[in-house]
Amino acid sequence: MVDEQNSVTVTLDCLVNSSFASKLWSRNSNLWPKQSTGAEPSEKTLGWLDLPYKLSTLADDFDSLNNQVLADGYSDIVLLGMGGSSMTSLALNELFNESLENGPPYVKSHVVDTVIPATITEIGKKLEPSKTLFFVSSKSGSTIETLSLESHFRYLQNPEIKDSASIRNFIALSDPRTPLSERAQAGEFGKWVSTPEDVGGRFSALSAFGMAPAAAAGLDLTKFAEYSVLMAHRCRSDSTDNPGLALGAFMAANALKGRDKVTLITPKKYFAFAMWVEQLLAESTGKNGKGLIPIVNEPTLNPVHYGNDRQFIIFDPNGDEARNTDRMAKLKSAGHPVFMVKTFTLDIHEIAAEFFRWQFATATASALMGIYPFDQPDVESAKTRAQKYLSEDNSDIKTSDLVETLKAISSNTLPRYVAITAFMPESDALTTAFMKLRAAISAKTGVATTFGYGPRYLHSIGQLYKGGPNNLSVLCFVSGKYDDLHVPNTSYTFGELTRALAAGDFHAMSQKGQYVNQFQLGNKAVEEIEYGIRESFI
Repeated sequence: MVDEQNSVTVTLDCLVNSSFASKLWSRNSNLWPKQSTGAEPSEKTLGWLDLPYKLSTLADDFDSLNNQVLADGYSDIVLLGMGGSSMTSLALNELFNESLENGPPYVKSHVVDTVIPATITEIGKKLEPSKTLFFVSSKSGSTIETLSLESHFRYLQNPEIKDSASIRNFIALSDPRTPLSERAQAGEFGKWVSTPEDVGGRFSALSAFGMAPAAAAGLDLTKFAEYSVLMAHRCRSDSTDNPGLALGAFMAANALKGRDKVTLITPKKYFAFAMWVEQLLAESTGKNGKGLIPIVNEPTLNPVHYGNDRQFIIFDPNGDEARNTDRMAKLKSAGHPVFMVKTFTLDIHEIAAEFFRWQFATATASALMGIYPFDQPDVESAKTRAQKYLSEDNSDIKTSDLVETLKAISSNTLPRYVAITAFMPESDALTTAFMKLRAAISAKTGVATTFGYGPRYLHSIGQLYKGGPNNLSVLCFVSGKYDDLHVPNTSYTFGELTRALAAGDFHAMSQKGQYVNQFQLGNKAVEEIEYGIRESFI
């Protein structure tokens, strides 16, 4: 423990003495190794450094957007997107929807980042197409999930008037010269919002990808600009007080000592923000057999059940010093390194500053670990595989026995960690069941677990599963039945697309040497998971 703390201190001092922050701000490409084939070099990916300073202008551009949305009679805003195009909106919705509901007239804000047919149908029943504004968000302009969702909601008809949603109800968010932006310029959308080409998806929180839907919903972009600029200023200094350097040094120094499980503890209201951090860390560092392994939204465990591959980061946005100090003391007494991330105020708008802090820290940690953080080769290849599998029959899958697999995890050579994926309709009951499974696995084995719904995780921690460290045990859960919901203007259904995405990813993980087991759950999925826990661990 003392040795690890000394390692963090030495690492941070080295960053300061080498003027790392200054070099990063000056776009020094020698801070990281070469990018993967076909990826953009660092000098074309560092536009995120400027976003805090451009945000006030963006706030002016979108100043009247919410008033216009209300004046046009919209009752709902729906963002259609995956990964970096949707994670920011998920985080902001979780933080701000309650306060917006209790304020002046507002529009309900939703994020759809799934192609599970039952979920899409359920969301569609809650919307009135003529009163819904859709943001179609894709950096590449070609994301198959996003375009399939657009096709569905564009032609979602009101059964009474048999009228499809009009062009004005759709706004495109995409880089210049993409298929999506070209369609928008050809008149297929009410508006095209150009997004910066020199900013990668997971670094785009403070760009139009995150801020345009926020402005439409009535969030205060001016406050976001103020807090993010203050954080950017703090991250400029070559000193140990630099928040981004300190966090990056902590993560990298501990990972290089074998503690690569970055366990983030947040208040429940920040669970979606934790998922945003998960994508940032996993996609940026999970390649070439290396990676920071983010463990987020994990059930609380007794400290004795945490392995010695853990490092802990406690995020405290609420000034809950007494509780977090006690939590930190218990973790440290169990021999684990702990870092406290505190916001500078209690204003939830300071989340904008946290987006920047974590981006700066990730770029820093990547440099220390010898990783190029601005590409995601295995995510890109996954998109290609999905198209291939879409033309094949994926209905006949080879499944494993859940009880036997869980018993094997605890009796055989322990995996590096256990990843749980679920191509199933997201629900509180199902999520709770998977959290119980995570807790049971860690309590029995001391091994860390991750969890994500598909296809969301494909555009997030999925990069780590394929490009990061080997010796990963993956538990892949799929539904026994996907309703046939046709995707308009295509030859496939959402069920077929779901199966293709799942099959392609499971195959890719197996090819990368991971230990992959598939489980098909029926109509009583929660009961099946709980039965597996009882029979395997109790």
